[in-house]
Amino acid sequence: MNILKQNQTQEVQQDTICKIHNLELIAVDLDLSDKSQMQFFCGKCLVDKLNNNRVTTIEQSKERIIQFKTQQKDIKNKENQARLNYYKNILDQIMDFKQSINNSLDKMYQQIQQYIFPIQKEKQELQEYDQQFNYFEDLKQLSQLYSQGQQKSTKLEDDNNFIDEIQRQFELLFNCTEYFSTIDTFKNTKETIKDIIENNLIELIPIQTSKNEYKTPSLSRVCNIHKKEIIMIDMDSQKEEMEDRFVCVDCISANPQIKYYTIEDVNKQWKEYNEESDKILKEYKKESKNKKSDLINQVIQMRTNYNKKLNEISDKLISEQFLCVDKPKQSNQIKKISIQTIDDEQLIKDLKQLIEKEKETVSLNQTIINEKNKDSIFYKEIQFHLESLKQYDQQDISQSLDILKGISVERKLILQLTETIQQIQKSGQNDENQKNQVNFIKEIQEFIHQAMNYQLLSNVFNQTISNYQQNVQIIQQISQHIELISKDNNKSNISEQIKSQYLNLTNILNEYSNIFENNNSQLKKYCNIQLMEQELIKLTETNKQIQIEKNNQIDSLQQQYEQKIIQINETLESKEKEYQTIKQQFDQVNSENINLKQQYEQDKKQMIKQSEDEQNKIKSDYNKRIKQKDSELKDALQKLDQIHKDKLEQEKINKMELDKCQISEAGKLVTNVGNSYYYFCVCEQAIPKTGKIQFTFQILTGSEWFVGIGFRDIMQKNNFYDCHHDGYGTYLIYYDGRSWSHHNKDVHDKKLSFKFTNNDIIRMEVSIEDKYIKWSRQNNPQATATFVLAIDTSQELYPCVGLHQKAQIKILDCAIV
Repeated sequence: MNILKQNQTQEVQQDTICKIHNLELIAVDLDLSDKSQMQFFCGKCLVDKLNNNRVTTIEQSKERIIQFKTQQKDIKNKENQARLNYYKNILDQIMDFKQSINNSLDKMYQQIQQYIFPIQKEKQELQEYDQQFNYFEDLKQLSQLYSQGQQKSTKLEDDNNFIDEIQRQFELLFNCTEYFSTIDTFKNTKETIKDIIENNLIELIPIQTSKNEYKTPSLSRVCNIHKKEIIMIDMDSQKEEMEDRFVCVDCISANPQIKYYTIEDVNKQWKEYNEESDKILKEYKKESKNKKSDLINQVIQMRTNYNKKLNEISDKLISEQFLCVDKPKQSNQIKKISIQTIDDEQLIKDLKQLIEKEKETVSLNQTIINEKNKDSIFYKEIQFHLESLKQYDQQDISQSLDILKGISVERKLILQLTETIQQIQKSGQNDENQKNQVNFIKEIQEFIHQAMNYQLLSNVFNQTISNYQQNVQIIQQISQHIELISKDNNKSNISEQIKSQYLNLTNILNEYSNIFENNNSQLKKYCNIQLMEQELIKLTETNKQIQIEKNNQIDSLQQQYEQKIIQINETLESKEKEYQTIKQQFDQVNSENINLKQQYEQDKKQMIKQSEDEQNKIKSDYNKRIKQKDSELKDALQKLDQIHKDKLEQEKINKMELDKCQISEAGKLVTNVGNSYYYFCVCEQAIPKTGKIQFTFQILTGSEWFVGIGFRDIMQKNNFYDCHHDGYGTYLIYYDGRSWSHHNKDVHDKKLSFKFTNNDIIRMEVSIEDKYIKWSRQNNPQATATFVLAIDTSQELYPCVGLHQKAQIKILDCAIV
């Protein structure tokens, strides 16, 4: 008893413990509308059932706090590091901007100092200069002053231009690369802060609910048809409505041919799809961010190069302008001195120049030549800087387009080569080969510069070719259009002024077209070369095709020729074989004739011998046959006697049958002559032992009938009277629905069959192999009936009918099926 009580206590304790969380059950679900049995819950089960992340257990809340603290610490570290990075970038950029402004201000200060120094020097010279009077020179200057009006100071004009240039430089302080880079740094920092705010969020990790291993995963929705929970989803069919893809247990059993996926499989596919999509999105964002970063760097580099070149050009112009300040002073000095004050060498030189040239034409002395040479060199330098600026501009635009379109393979290799050279420079090996390494690096750098210039010029050249072709096409179109308009003007009554205008337009266009062709003859040749190359490629392909066709034709003709040769050889071989065969046959016939003669003689002797043997044999066989025929004759006489006896017996039976039944219509209609008992008529032929045979009877008159089969020998012993009794050798059905069986008493004289009456058609099917007989009524489709009996097939069976009191039955059909 104590053991039983302990077992019951343990069972009760097990029933009150949650199988999932191993905790005590504290609640029960009273809603059984969509459940097969009652459900109990522990504390964690209730929290899971709430399906709300804001309601947790104490243990789960502790785990969440630990995860929250860890995430918060990581986010703070990343945030502080990011803040340090972008503030450091801002400081560096501000320092660069400050240094740039200081450099520009120092440069302006030095330029102004350079202007102040000659002014101070001239002022001091004027103070120290003793005024000397040269009446004729002074009179000449006075006359020039009166004739030209008030003399203007060229120095003040130069000062005005110089101040404009200083003002422009001062205005460019906030239009330089460093300024815009600083502004871009502020903008990028704001975007970085925005990105940190969006991404540095604490993720509230959902509660890891305990999974019930005994329950099939399902969705929190029910089937629209069966009102049961969704446990699988149809993912492969072509259903348009998404609601039709959610299935419950009944839906699955109703459509077993459809392949369904479990909630776990679909959830796995969903997670994989989201992870792949997120991965692709991140890669695209990274690629887009890198491309935008490259564009920003490229724009900064463009601005740097552009401003740098402009500053160099400006410095050159300002310095050159400063050098020109002393020119008026030198001119004034020339005016003040005379021929008496110059040295002998200069005097002789100047006199030669005066004698060689006419006095009316002022010749170019050495000073003017030197000035022109200096200006030429200066202009070449400015031109070089402008060309470099143009090249930088085109190169920067080309690089920017490459970034937008994607870096080409050639440019990518150049960039990789540049990075490799930079890494080699950073390594800085201090050995004997350092000098050779430096020279090698310079050669590589020159090659990189030349390669980038070539790529730029190649793109420009391709663009020039494209523009040239477009310009030629447009000129042709305009010419055709003008030609059409001119034809229309000739046909219509247009004023001569308009015609002359169009004629003038045509002449101008033709003149431009001629000049355009002359100036771009090389481009025209190049385009023609391209067209010729394309035509050459087409002709080469055509030639290849023709050669292929020619080779194919030659191969085809060669194959035909070889085939004909093979056929001729085969014919010759066949003729040779026929000849050999005929020869062999001829030889064989000759040998056979010889053999036949010999054989004939042998056969002749053998035939004579065989003839004698056969004659002896025939005599012996004839004697044996005579004896056999005698015995057969005796047997035949005995059989004739038996047949005569059987005939007399059959005549007696037929006479007896004719006394009781009347048979007419070629043996198809049988009529009872009016007896008070049942008389049975039997067909002459037995039922075949193979296959199925059907007999169709029609009930004509009377009130009582039997239809079936029977053993004629047994029926004959009872003189064909009342053969429906047990053991009388018949299988029958009676008009009132009773069945009769020769060997089965369970169905004998039992109402198991169907009833039939006058005008009914009864079809009887018999199979000796399957040992059954089946009756069916055929004349009434609304009241058809069928009955089957097992039969004994140990003896031959015959179809038979039983009649009573002038009844009539007719055989309609007999067929093997």
